[in-house]
Amino acid sequence: MKGYNHKKAAQLINYFATYNQGAINKMKAFKLIWLVNRLHLRKYARTVTGDTHYAMEWGAVPSNTKNFIEGKVDIQSSEKQYFDQYLSLEGHMIMSVQEVNAKVFSETDLEVADEILRSYNGLDQFELANYSHYFPEWKRFQEKIEKSGSSYKMDINDFFENYIDEKGLFNDEKEDLEIAKELFFETANA
Repeated sequence: MKGYNHKKAAQLINYFATYNQGAINKMKAFKLIWLVNRLHLRKYARTVTGDTHYAMEWGAVPSNTKNFIEGKVDIQSSEKQYFDQYLSLEGHMIMSVQEVNAKVFSETDLEVADEILRSYNGLDQFELANYSHYFPEWKRFQEKIEKSGSSYKMDINDFFENYIDEKGLFNDEKEDLEIAKELFFETANA
């Protein structure tokens, strides 16, 4: 499978923070990344960041990105230094400290990021966390999470399942989803 892209992850958060006057709540940023990855996967057969997502009490979380933001990685690594060059964590807020480097993104990356921002940026972190609890990739683990409080690795196959709401972003034709899914797994296993 294609690996995690720390540059896209850092710049995606930077993009969100810039869109929100230079700062964004950490949990909100994580939920927006999950939504971007989910939508891009369904439309273009790949995620933007290549992150591994976990179902946690407060919803879907991109685990690699979470670890970099929270400093749970080797602070001397070039990847962590890249994050720190663009972002700063102050309490629960992630601050943009340098202009977004949009060169790391494809045209479709930005198209989907903008679509997610238009549709979901108006929700706060708790509304987004609650919203994520309705999606199949979180619902699969709901009982386990409620009993144990632990986190569980989400199954990427569940990202191809429809979730129907008033925004309509995750309600696609079954045939289109099957094609995207097939392409994703062909590319991932190549």
